[in-house]
Order: sequence, then C-alpha cells, then structure tokens
Amino acid sequence: MPILETERLTLRPLRRSDAAEFTRLAGDWAVASMTSDIPYPFSERQAKGWLTPVRGEVRFAIEHEGRLIGGVGFYRRASGTAELGFWLGRPWWGRGYTTEAARAVVQQGFKAHRVPGFTSAHFVDNPASGRVLAKLGFEAAGRGWIGCAARGHDVQVLTFWLDRKRAMQAMPAIATRPPVHARWRAWLTRLGATS
Repeated sequence: MPILETERLTLRPLRRSDAAEFTRLAGDWAVASMTSDIPYPFSERQAKGWLTPVRGEVRFAIEHEGRLIGGVGFYRRASGTAELGFWLGRPWWGRGYTTEAARAVVQQGFKAHRVPGFTSAHFVDNPASGRVLAKLGFEAAGRGWIGCAARGHDVQVLTFWLDRKRAMQAMPAIATRPPVHARWRAWLTRLGATS
C-alpha cells in the first residue's frame, strides 16, 4: 500500500505498533460512538485485531507531524463500489484534517483502484461528518440504519454517494493530474536528465 502525502498530513499503512495510541484516541467515547465498528470500551487487544485490514479493505493511519491522529480508508463491495470511512482523535477536530485525508484517499481510490463510486454514511447526530462528505462532493442518497458497536444498537444514518463525474467537479485533481509517465518526464527534465 502506498504512502500518501497531503499538504499537512502523511497517510500510511496502519502498524501493530499503533495499537496503544489507536486505543487511546479511538477508544474515546466521543470518537467510538460516531463509528460503526469501534467498540466502547476499546482495549489494546481489540485494537491490534482492528489494525489488520481484511480482504478488500484499504486503511490508512493519518499522521500529523509524525504522530497518529486518526484513520481513513475504504472497503470494496462486491459491486466494485467502495464504502468510505474515517475517524479523527478529538484533539484534532475542527482543523480540516479529516477532509484533507479523506480527499486524498478518495482520489487514490478513483485513480489507483479504479473505484467506480463511493458510498458513505454518518449518524444523524454527527453533522460534522456530513460536512466532510459535502466538501468532497458527496450527494445525499437517503436514510437508513447501521449498527454501532460502541452504542450497542442500530443508529439512524444519512447515506451519501459520490461518482467519478461528481468527484472530478469537486476535486479537479482527479481530472487534471498528468499521467504517471508525463510526471516522471517532467521530474527528469527539472533535474536536467533529459533534453
């Protein structure tokens, strides 16, 4: 899995050594209760199991200045579409890190994994995640119910959809990024390696 760099963040594969910090951040009730699959209370043993992605999952640790601050990723459905998910430790809320990280992962999903579209959902009592999805170009698709491990019951969600065309409008880098060979040639030209 590649390492993705954004303006302020590094997105890298999760490691077993992340377990203690992952447990501390994601095990916070304010974080866990807004995810579908992080239980509360959350033990380091559970975190170690959670840190190993299963088939079809692409998961990144979100790092800021070398420190784990959250996670972002997606899993592929049988249809080929991908479900986007993210969480961020409470000390880093409200700084735009989630949007920045999720944008990079969605772009990578469309480019490298050829995902035809993304779905996502957020609990109705979590409008901050809805704002992240809106900034990425997701459009409302409906309502539903998803189980919440931390709360121990189903919670009503708002569901969203993002196809490639809409993503290109919201994130022009998807459409305008030059092919790999052209970027490589431009880099070599800057170094004076080609004429």
